[in-house]
Amino acid sequence: MIPRNIAIGGLTLCAATVLSGCDDATALDSIYDAELRDLALVAADATLEEVNTMRRPYGFDAGPPGPGGRPQGPGGPGKPGGGFGLGEGHSGTTTKTFYDADGTEQDAYDELATERIEVETVIEGGVSREGWSASVRRDRNMVITGLTGEETHRTHNGNGTSTTSRSRHTDEGERSYNMTSSFNFVDVVVPIPGSDLRYPVSGTISRSMTGTRTDANGTRTRSMEMTITFDGDETANAVVNGEEVQIDLSAPRDRKPWKGKGPGDRRRQKR
Repeated sequence: MIPRNIAIGGLTLCAATVLSGCDDATALDSIYDAELRDLALVAADATLEEVNTMRRPYGFDAGPPGPGGRPQGPGGPGKPGGGFGLGEGHSGTTTKTFYDADGTEQDAYDELATERIEVETVIEGGVSREGWSASVRRDRNMVITGLTGEETHRTHNGNGTSTTSRSRHTDEGERSYNMTSSFNFVDVVVPIPGSDLRYPVSGTISRSMTGTRTDANGTRTRSMEMTITFDGDETANAVVNGEEVQIDLSAPRDRKPWKGKGPGDRRRQKR
């Protein structure tokens, strides 16, 4: 049977009954592609981890010095899977450097005089959600500003990279990958810990991801671009290769992080 291509919402979707019958140029960009959906799931899980981390104090009371004499507070990066803190077999490090409004480095966090915190985190460990398990490493470099005085919100900017190995997806058969990604935070404004508002009120996180899958049909690479926008509630709007979905920022660790239907959950258009 000769594959037929169908245009949906500006994307091109291969209507063949097997993926190997598609030209890669048409299959890569379809939100209905299970492989692209797998990439989106991993990206959404990382977003939950980041939001939970940003909602924590970051250990602003400096605590004892860490490696190299840098102040180390008690708050660690959120563990893989959107949880809080380290432990349960996960490892990671947090390094913080504090600055006042003039840009002078401080020995410790001062709740009134500290204006900026530069935070480097590394986190590694296993993670699982409904139909998915993997081993992840995420490196982030964040700059948190707006802390001087009696602040009500803090602004996060920064970037990072991640690797996801042995990413195993079992919702429709079994698919395994190695994935890499890079991401950028732009003006993500978060209420201070303990406030009634719990989620970022504005700002974006953008991600570029690549996943390589090797199986009996050979080796294939898929790419994904995701832009996530926050507006203050538990639902973040995301655009995945041009298609809109919603991330549930309150999703439990063992459930898929989608609000309603996630990418690829819609019925395929018939020929």
